[in-house]
Amino acid sequence: MNILILGFGTVGTLTAAILRERGHRVVGVRRSPGAHGADRVIMGDLAAPELYADIASERFDAVLLAANPGIRRGRDNRLAAGAALVNRHLPHVRLIYTGTTAVYADAGGSDVQEDGPVDLGDPATVALLAIERAVIAHGDALVLRCPALVGPTRSHARERLERGETSVRGSLERPFSFLHEQDCAELCADALVGAFGSGMLNAASPRRLSVRDYYGIIGADIGGTGVVGDGAPAPARWIDAGRLHAMCPTRIWRDPG
Repeated sequence: MNILILGFGTVGTLTAAILRERGHRVVGVRRSPGAHGADRVIMGDLAAPELYADIASERFDAVLLAANPGIRRGRDNRLAAGAALVNRHLPHVRLIYTGTTAVYADAGGSDVQEDGPVDLGDPATVALLAIERAVIAHGDALVLRCPALVGPTRSHARERLERGETSVRGSLERPFSFLHEQDCAELCADALVGAFGSGMLNAASPRRLSVRDYYGIIGADIGGTGVVGDGAPAPARWIDAGRLHAMCPTRIWRDPG
């Protein structure tokens, strides 16, 4: 298969490595230099029509949209526009999008499945849902809603602890749903070649941790954490990925750390 990855960052490059090991050809697109690991890496904007003119000679079978939306960081990277361009220029490909469980409303610590309520009062959520709609409109498309990604490149929390910053937003007893970045890449690689169907799936580890548990794990090798919750309002929800788990019952899910 010939696969296009839009957003060739950590998840994109990890997915590319898996795909190439399986014999597939990969073209990666990113906005800044620095990534390798594809058969071809293009510097470009996934929301720019000229990108699709540049790759018009390619015959892609599947596309992974793995770019960061940027919305909660104050910058819209125009993923909805990018998905619309995929639909226009590559109408016959399979499209996979690594979305986010941040669209769900506060559930008071309860489980949230794919049909759970979303926070339509939050403009960022509305923008994230617009990306999902643009992806689903493609037809043969799957949105993997991912919670916090953990793994070797996700060092922000550990670095905060090493600097002595011990205040954590909200309650330490809040659920901490997560997905290891390597598991995310493997799920994407499987989905691109047809696994998991179409529509929407929560993609989270079955292991249930609290925020306190998570900081205990990542702080174990630096002499403990001593973290405290700051009491600020923060969403509390378990991401129920039971539908996905049933589709890959023998998978061994990775832990943080």
